[in-house]
Amino acid sequence: MRELHPACAFVLLCMLILLSAFSLSPAVIAFSLCGSVAFCALTGGAWGQVKLSAMLILLFAVTNSLFSHAGETVLFYLNYNAVTVESIVYGAKIGGMMAGTLCWFAAFARVLDTERLLYLFGRVLPKTALLLCAGERMTLQIKRRHASIAESQKQALSQEDSAIEKMRFHARVLSVTMSVTLEQAVQSGRSMKARGYGLKGRTSYGLFRFGRSDALFLAVSVLLAGFAAAGMLTEDKFLLACFGVLCALPAIREGRELWRWRS
Repeated sequence: MRELHPACAFVLLCMLILLSAFSLSPAVIAFSLCGSVAFCALTGGAWGQVKLSAMLILLFAVTNSLFSHAGETVLFYLNYNAVTVESIVYGAKIGGMMAGTLCWFAAFARVLDTERLLYLFGRVLPKTALLLCAGERMTLQIKRRHASIAESQKQALSQEDSAIEKMRFHARVLSVTMSVTLEQAVQSGRSMKARGYGLKGRTSYGLFRFGRSDALFLAVSVLLAGFAAAGMLTEDKFLLACFGVLCALPAIREGRELWRWRS
């Protein structure tokens, strides 16, 4: 997927996120989860997506069954409230929809890095592009910086300290982490402004070229997305199968590249 033009990857992943987020069809949810997890498996880190998906499905299934008591098939009564199969299934479908959407967001973050986002939106929406890139970069930096600060501050925390002292310790580490991150964000913004970022007439250099293969891939993706959207509205099985093909495109593309560059 990283060999594609950034515009093709952006359009494909946005269509997958939107189509996955607005359908509770079991087929759509299954296609979305399988496609996103398969892509994450090829790019590394699929186990985390599988755990997240299972946790969300279980959480929504249990929560919905506790708050919604609609349905005819009663399993048991909890505090005089019926727990039905229909409420559990509906909650599981909501959890699956959320899990599939979040997995595609994870794929989005893996494919479209800061360089590609700046290439796509640097001229049209320079401030928005800079904000997206800074947010994506800060997410990784906060995690690493928090671990580093916590490790350096562990000497001040002994095993005999109470739970309140430990909570204060973690709050202090989090406060230092956020302070350093925000200070660095302000410095980065001033640095970009001093370099003339976002000014009219400022040119930029990009390594990406939109070729015939990119145009063909984009046309096929848009066509499949149109068929999939029509299938969701009409519940046509053949058109819904187009969504399965659309979900498989990132994994197929990534697998093809891995096969070509195998050692």
